[in-house]
Amino acid sequence: MISPDFSLFIHSFATELELQAGAEESDALLYSVGRRMADRLPLPACETTAAFELECNANLALIGWGQFSLGFDAQKNALHLSLHDFPRTGALGKPAGTWLAGFYNGLITGWFAQMGETVKLRRIATSESLTITFLVDAGT
Repeated sequence: MISPDFSLFIHSFATELELQAGAEESDALLYSVGRRMADRLPLPACETTAAFELECNANLALIGWGQFSLGFDAQKNALHLSLHDFPRTGALGKPAGTWLAGFYNGLITGWFAQMGETVKLRRIATSESLTITFLVDAGT
């Protein structure tokens, strides 16, 4: 949760950014911010997917910005991740409340890069506003 004294600024900033730049440019900016944040919150070496998930969640807990779970879809032969308990900026974003998805895309892509993995996260559209879900495309 964003601290109450800062949440008004974040919501106003997010609203204005969407109005001035549009959703696509806002996502691009948030992605870049996420990549920078990954550099400021580096991960130790992780030998397993489970260790990677634990270390990422430890960093997210450090800043109070939610947690995620990694899962493997055997039917699609694909890794996916789902974010929970992330800060919301009111109803901004699609679905409502998911405005920071671009930030998390950059943050987690940056953490994969620290492990030597080149990935692209593709947001999976859901109607669920309490979860942000990405499909992990490896080797892109």
